[in-house]
Amino acid sequence: MKKLTLAAIAIFAFVLSSCEVESAGSEDLTSVDAKGKAAKNTNSQIEFDLSEDCQKSEAVLLAGQHTEVGKVTVTESGDNYIITYEITNDEWCISETHLSVVNSPEDFPMTNSGNPKNGNFEYKDSFDCAKTVTYEVPTSKGPYIAAHAVVNCLNESAESIAENLPVDIDFCAVDRGTNTGLSYWSINISNSFLAGDYNAWCLDANKPLGIICAEGSVVSSYSDLSSTSIAYTDNMNQVNWIINQDFVGTLASNGEAFTFGDVQVAIWSFVENAQCPTCGNNVGEWSEERAQEIIDLANINGTDYMPDCGELLGLIILPDDTGKQPLLISYPIECSDCEETAWADGCSFPGNNWATYFSY
Repeated sequence: MKKLTLAAIAIFAFVLSSCEVESAGSEDLTSVDAKGKAAKNTNSQIEFDLSEDCQKSEAVLLAGQHTEVGKVTVTESGDNYIITYEITNDEWCISETHLSVVNSPEDFPMTNSGNPKNGNFEYKDSFDCAKTVTYEVPTSKGPYIAAHAVVNCLNESAESIAENLPVDIDFCAVDRGTNTGLSYWSINISNSFLAGDYNAWCLDANKPLGIICAEGSVVSSYSDLSSTSIAYTDNMNQVNWIINQDFVGTLASNGEAFTFGDVQVAIWSFVENAQCPTCGNNVGEWSEERAQEIIDLANINGTDYMPDCGELLGLIILPDDTGKQPLLISYPIECSDCEETAWADGCSFPGNNWATYFSY
């Protein structure tokens, strides 16, 4: 009888212990649900200023709060929104997008202080450099839209430099290549964003220049040059390729070092269709063999050449005195490295930020 009683007590203790574990598990599950509800309730306590009017079908996309880089548009197709990010500023592109569409502003993923958690937005993607990004979102998700993007500024290009060249420049030819050994001329530009010292090359050997200061205009070597005194204007791809190779001082295939004279003679071959029309002593030491090697390499590698960021763009200086020779200088195309956060403009989030949303 005593053994039976002890067995009964053991069974009762086991059952009681099992019930306690199950009860603890239920409490844990209840706690998880409570935390989820608490987070949602926290957002519901965040106060949005709903008196702001931010209903629109097109919102300006602002980078860094003040720079207009594009727009976000909303249209409807059946039961879906078609939400499109479009970059309209040529100097920018999209590398990331984060999009949230909700029934009420309080439903946006946010911190307890009212800052949007754009990393938790429902729709997101990354890109190399996109100009347009489109999402299809069910209209049932609601009318409130928060459209965030990461945008990057683009590098300079030959085209962007050409579009911003000054109308007039002041320049001086300060030295000859026979003294410097670097290029046919050394010049200085004293005004505009081009101000600085440059190595320069002659583009019309039949016209003089001399050590002078003068006024002139400047154009891209890829622009229409038909009104200039340059005899052959269709070979500027090869000329630009040549000035990007930094030949002077490097070794030719025969083991001899290229000179500035070799480079100048090669350039003349493309713009004058002659190797050395009036060389005289102005090109210093040069050889037909070395110059021809540059010409051959330019014809192989440079017929479709267009300089990119980190390379040099040939700019042509046209003296106002048309009796003076036009010059070619090398201008560096800068590589940009900038990134900004961008929001579709609208009503403000309540947190300490400049993030915005709008309604459709």
